[in-house]
Amino acid sequence: MSMSVIKEPKLIHREFELERVVLFSDAVFAIAITLLIIEIRLPNIPDHLPPDGYYTLMKPMLFAFLTFAASFIFIGNFWLRHVQLCRFLQHYDEGFIRRNLFFLFFIVSFPFTTSAMMHLTAHFMLPLFLYCCNLAGCLAGLFWISYYLFQRRPSLTIPGYQTEKELLYQRYKYNFLTMATGFTCIAMVYFIFPENAMMQRLSYFLLPALVLFNHFRLRIKRRNTLRLVHIDKTS
Repeated sequence: MSMSVIKEPKLIHREFELERVVLFSDAVFAIAITLLIIEIRLPNIPDHLPPDGYYTLMKPMLFAFLTFAASFIFIGNFWLRHVQLCRFLQHYDEGFIRRNLFFLFFIVSFPFTTSAMMHLTAHFMLPLFLYCCNLAGCLAGLFWISYYLFQRRPSLTIPGYQTEKELLYQRYKYNFLTMATGFTCIAMVYFIFPENAMMQRLSYFLLPALVLFNHFRLRIKRRNTLRLVHIDKTS
């Protein structure tokens, strides 16, 4: 009778390995959010610059700082969502690690797409297209992880808290579907109206409209879910 030479890791080792996975993710977030500021530099200010020339000279840096602030908020929000997911983890497997790496790939892409926004012009919208693609990839990664943990492999999570898990999963699903729908519509506008710059610019307003719609839909979903839980407890 043959016996396997591969031994199951002890519980303390499994906890340490899970901690390594989470700490590695935190390090990726920290590095990505730090690299955002590297591209922002003060311009060379010539001597005897007239007062009205400062705004023209500083305008690119101001736009770069606003883009940095937006990316900082996005990465910080994605880190918060990742923390919320990891709160429910008690085990991990290779499937979770692969999905987590997929998500982190788009996190480390933020410094590149943020710096690309410095080349955005009225006639060159590709940087904004890449930035939206970066956001869509992050949302897809969060949804993929939540689907894997809460739907396919719930044994990897701590028992109980079904309402919280369901609400978190629904939020990530709707966020991804909202961004994917908006991104697809923008791509279709560019494909159907390749020469119509006005239609192309207007298509980007679809994203905030969908985000607002998604916000109210999630509030209704949360209220209905909590109402059902309250009815089950009182019945």
